[in-house]
Amino acid sequence: MRLSLPAVLSAQMRNAPVISRYLGITLAVCLVDLATKWVAVRSLGEWGLYPLSDRFWFTLVWNTGAAGGVSNGPYTWLISVVVTVVALLLVLGVVRSIAAIDSRATTALGLVSGGACGNLLSIVAGPRGVADFIAIRLTEETTMVANGADLFLWGGALLLVPVGATLLRLARAERADRRAAVFTRDTTMA
Repeated sequence: MRLSLPAVLSAQMRNAPVISRYLGITLAVCLVDLATKWVAVRSLGEWGLYPLSDRFWFTLVWNTGAAGGVSNGPYTWLISVVVTVVALLLVLGVVRSIAAIDSRATTALGLVSGGACGNLLSIVAGPRGVADFIAIRLTEETTMVANGADLFLWGGALLLVPVGATLLRLARAERADRRAAVFTRDTTMA
């Protein structure tokens, strides 16, 4: 039996509303990100600078590196694409299981995946790189420039903190239950 990605996705969609919700959030976030990048590129141009406050402004910066502008030399593009695709497939494989434990996982993973998809499509489609346009001055010497995908990724990551805490708490409880079962078995055998 041969499996293809469309067949797997189709089967997942039929069997789980969690997957449908996750994919819907992912698609919506990706489309919002691509739309905001399109607007930023069209309205800011190469030298546009629109201050909102002394700490926030809009400006266009082309990020040709990986996340955070990190460069892996000539392999940056390939590594970014492969790592993102593998991560998206892994998330798709676990979202239903994690959502069964904590329903917040669906939204959180959808935000993260949508942001990743938006930046992935920007990497693949744009020879200039990923359009970053939201400038945030962190200190007098440090300014970070991000895009909608980055904000969605960070928001999703923050939402995953309580999900991770729930998973950790359950893992600890399960480990304690196993220890108690072993202790009970050992004391009854003695």
